[in-house]
Amino acid sequence: MTVTFEVGQRVQHRLRGVVTVTYGPFENTFMPRAYLVQEDGRTNEVIVPAERLSAIPETPTFAVGDVVTLATRSGAKATVEYGPFDNRDVYVVKLLDPPANPDDPQTFTAMAHAMTKVVEPVKVGDRVRVVKGDDTTKFVGQVGVLKQDDEGDRLRYLVEFGDGSGYHGDPNGQWWCQVVERVEDENTYTHDGVTYDLTATYNDRDNEPWTFKRFGDEVRGGCNGYQPSTVTEPLENVVALFGPLTRVDA
Repeated sequence: MTVTFEVGQRVQHRLRGVVTVTYGPFENTFMPRAYLVQEDGRTNEVIVPAERLSAIPETPTFAVGDVVTLATRSGAKATVEYGPFDNRDVYVVKLLDPPANPDDPQTFTAMAHAMTKVVEPVKVGDRVRVVKGDDTTKFVGQVGVLKQDDEGDRLRYLVEFGDGSGYHGDPNGQWWCQVVERVEDENTYTHDGVTYDLTATYNDRDNEPWTFKRFGDEVRGGCNGYQPSTVTEPLENVVALFGPLTRVDA
């Protein structure tokens, strides 16, 4: 499989280690597919064949309260208690069941790459968000109640929006969907391993106050009294440009 890397992407070179892509891909006389890359601490660029580059796997992130399985404990389940820290790779976790040996700790640190989030299947009656509707974008990102699950069908999930009194496809009606996800709490939003309370106010690094509101599958912020709307900054941008954000206690 051919992998295409983007300018600015950090990638792994077989001999040079981690490098940054500065141009490409392109072809030259000696290489059918190549990139220009730059090593850390150097200003010159070098040409390298594409087959010597590989993507750096992203470190998975988890939120406090997530239930995970631990590869280092034969798949035992644990709850994330704190983290991440130490360059985003380490969490404090607590086993759901006490260890068989009472001398073994129930709470300890675990590396992110050894953790897998436990995702429980949705069930009828759950509040769910539409990930993929039919073959259109109708209701994608909208939240409703799962009324029926016809396992095996392409459009297996019947989701009810509003009070369910509208006709099929009406904002207050129902819609058959392909993929949905459970909504744990409409008043929270997790980004980059951090869970934000959408009912709270947060100060940015300049002590400017922000509030946030969900619009479909996006969360957007408003600053200094300006209310969040569909055209204000997404929470992800606020964190990147003005973070870290600190919750203001009521």
